[in-house]
Amino acid sequence: MNRMVKKTIELNQDYIDIARRIFGVKTDKQAVNKALEMVIIDNQIIEAHESIAGKGDLIEDIFE
Repeated sequence: MNRMVKKTIELNQDYIDIARRIFGVKTDKQAVNKALEMVIIDNQIIEAHESIAGKGDLIEDIFE
């Protein structure tokens, strides 16, 4: 999933600046790509939690 495409879009520069600081990256491109990556990872975590919800009280119960 490393296909890169060129896009012309308007983005909030304040958000990009904050993302650059949070992620410790030097370029706007790195900040935007990292933020998008984090959204995908966050969604995967949410889906994993939803798939195991109510399946046991202890972590050992989930993986039996």
